[in-house]
Amino acid sequence: MSEAKEPKDTEIQDVCEEISGTLEAAFDLLVTRRDRQYADAISPLDAEREALAEEHAAIETARVNLERLLPAKARVAQSEADRLTLEGKHAEAATKLEEMREAENAPVAMTTRQSVIATRFESIAGERQAIARRIFETWYGECQAVVRAGETGLFITLLDGLKASFSEYQERTGTGGTLDRPFSFLVKDSHIQNLTAPDRSMEWVSGHKWYKGHQ
Repeated sequence: MSEAKEPKDTEIQDVCEEISGTLEAAFDLLVTRRDRQYADAISPLDAEREALAEEHAAIETARVNLERLLPAKARVAQSEADRLTLEGKHAEAATKLEEMREAENAPVAMTTRQSVIATRFESIAGERQAIARRIFETWYGECQAVVRAGETGLFITLLDGLKASFSEYQERTGTGGTLDRPFSFLVKDSHIQNLTAPDRSMEWVSGHKWYKGHQ
């Protein structure tokens, strides 16, 4: 009978995957919170902008159609006013001409309303930008909190903790060696240096990029 294989020890690999998963989840959460808050905040503005855009388009269609028909309407109105005047219906004739003047002024009123809408579009754009800035500033603080927690976990808890644990283990096990025999020390400088990714690695480049500005 073949000997039963011992179960593979995956405890450390599981921890590594958990750490990576936690950081990825933290990143996803931060981005999702930012985008959700921004979308919720600008939703009323977007609804208003959409309604105004539809109104602007409808006004433009009506204005073009009205301007195309105005000359013919003016001729008809003038003809009816002349007929009413000849019939002695001067008040009705005046009313007919006044209605025509109002119709002729309608495109101007429409253009004025379109200008008001265009101005509101600009205001909405400014309000959206102000919201984006406000949300970013609040969100940036959340990013800092998560990053600082990660830094504390990596540098203080893990790296500094391991370095201290190396020394404690070396002393407790009597493997410290002597100064005249430096290579007899269990814990060597290379053990400390090689805990983190090597020079010019992807991690080293990224870390150097982030921390060089603090010098």
